[in-house]
Amino acid sequence: MSQALVPAAPRYGSHGRILVVDLGDGSSRVELLDESVYRRFLGGYGLGAYLMWKHFPAGADALAPEACFAVVSGLLTGARTPFSGRIQIVGKSPLTGTWADSNSGGSVASQLRRAGYDGLLVTGRAAVPSVLVVRDDEVRVEPAGELWGREIPEAFDALRERYGKQSEVGVSAIGPAGEQQSLIASVMNDRYHAFGRQGFGAIYGSKNLKAIVVGGTGELPIADPKRFRKLCDDVNKTYKKDTGWWMRVLVWLLKPKRYLAWFYRAVRRLGMKTEAPQAAMRQLWSDRGTTSMVAMSVENGDAPIKNWKGVGAREFPLSSKSLKVDGGAVDKLITRKLSCGDCPAPCKGIVAVKSRGLSDVRRPDYETLVGFGANLLNDDLELVTACHDACNRYGIDAVSSSATLAWVCEAVETGVLTPADLDGIDMRWGNGEGALALTIKMGSGQGCGQWLRHGSASASRHVGKGSEAFAIHVRGQEPAYHDPRFSSLMGLTFVTDPTPGRHTAGGASWNEAFGVAFPLPGAVDKKAVSVAWKKDDGKGVAQAHFSNAHQVMNGLGLCLFTNITGVLPWLELTNALTGWTLDDKELLACGERIQNLRAAFNVREGLAPSDFKPPPRMFGAGDGKLASGPLRDIVVPIDKLAHDYRAAMAWNQDTGKLRRSRARELGMEELLEGWLDG
Repeated sequence: MSQALVPAAPRYGSHGRILVVDLGDGSSRVELLDESVYRRFLGGYGLGAYLMWKHFPAGADALAPEACFAVVSGLLTGARTPFSGRIQIVGKSPLTGTWADSNSGGSVASQLRRAGYDGLLVTGRAAVPSVLVVRDDEVRVEPAGELWGREIPEAFDALRERYGKQSEVGVSAIGPAGEQQSLIASVMNDRYHAFGRQGFGAIYGSKNLKAIVVGGTGELPIADPKRFRKLCDDVNKTYKKDTGWWMRVLVWLLKPKRYLAWFYRAVRRLGMKTEAPQAAMRQLWSDRGTTSMVAMSVENGDAPIKNWKGVGAREFPLSSKSLKVDGGAVDKLITRKLSCGDCPAPCKGIVAVKSRGLSDVRRPDYETLVGFGANLLNDDLELVTACHDACNRYGIDAVSSSATLAWVCEAVETGVLTPADLDGIDMRWGNGEGALALTIKMGSGQGCGQWLRHGSASASRHVGKGSEAFAIHVRGQEPAYHDPRFSSLMGLTFVTDPTPGRHTAGGASWNEAFGVAFPLPGAVDKKAVSVAWKKDDGKGVAQAHFSNAHQVMNGLGLCLFTNITGVLPWLELTNALTGWTLDDKELLACGERIQNLRAAFNVREGLAPSDFKPPPRMFGAGDGKLASGPLRDIVVPIDKLAHDYRAAMAWNQDTGKLRRSRARELGMEELLEGWLDG
């Protein structure tokens, strides 16, 4: 490593080195970053936003050769920090034309840090299908050869055989859907984890990039190793210790019960917050992960039914339907647990379905169980699992693909589509076999899959005949399966975050519905981050604080679910790692800078708040005003909530630009010059 490629000043917690690779000519270089970049934007999405602001050609098509993307490491990733086994990717979405980021489990980011880099920025287009290989200072672009065209399991087996086992290299790769540039294509990491949303698989495909393989042998410098390891050990011990009999009783009570269906339905109508003890949530989450919430969410209205126009308690009731696709049923298929890495409470699993010839399949989680199950009125768990496997095998996003099938079901129900339009498949509500067949067609691009594989917005434009009215999306991306009529602030996140339709983008919805506490209590007054479920006052301010805090979490590279199972000592870990002396307010300001840079990317791309139109049905307007069930007559005042959130963020209501005075306070005025309000 030459001296010119090493930052001059000693630093801890980061290398200050970004590997930049041009696939067009196979060249690579190292870009050095001053430590001040990390103090302002941390790592992860923050570092990624900084790199995209600096390197992405404004106005470029997301699939153009000159467009770039970056795989980035959270600040705490690569230091064996509990819950930091995450990878983050950033760029411009070919699906929505907006800022894009995605968060996944896997080891690529940890291996990048061991190789001496905090991020990998990729531009250009390879002349032939290729694999990008990074091993410490050695960087190669190799022909993908026989790997191109292979589905994910076979591709990963070949990549592992060629480059090394999981302990040696992290692997990120696409399947056939990404190769064909499906706009809902995903990227799979270490085989089982996905960059699912926003079409990153299409970006890989557009660059003729089959896979990225990263291996490193170095270590991340830590300012106070003794203090840092003590903090990590304390977290691990807290999560791994056995719960007492009382906690086991609470965990049992938290699992859905047929006789409590009336209570689940009453929760939303009465505006009750159902906060559970963190110790019990740790045990429940470790046991079942997000599968533990499926039946309960269908019954209480959180999970949408029949393309967002049905009532779960009536059409997919807990007693006879939703429990068939809930965690208890999924448990019976699990063969082993699965972790993202550096996690003391692995919440994922591997399943097998003998009747379908499936083994070594990533367990379906909440979004898949609702998407291919409840939303399609399909209670066959084996078929839901097969659909989930098809998504991962071909490399397509499970939310967008299942939501597209819900649009198909409604199009068939209304006579817009017939079996003849769908290669002979009579895709009606509850048809799990049809859902599997169409999922495979979307993944492979065969037959009607050619026009279904880009999502419901594209498919509805292809079909026309008024079908655009029930294609539920925000700027081309189908929202995740959490109903804004249940949690208005989840809906607010769908239409105001720079990445539309995302449920993991950050907001105050968990406080609104479950009383989840603010993760940086020293930064703001508790009253400003506590909201009532059935009132709208203060929600814009709370949403701003929570969304900014969420960006801190992403900047550090930590797991989202620690917010409900026991918030980690973000501040203490950060300072022990880096040697900084930040406080809660300064750390929250980092999150606000990240959120503003993500938003500014959209402004620079010519987008305004009016370009993120809320689908009326989702918010209780038109046929979305339900006549029965726990969400009966609920209409979400989304325009008011969005106005209040933008005001709290100091964004211009019409342009989305950040107010200059606030940019100055955040130290971003020079960086954002030309894109500020006032």
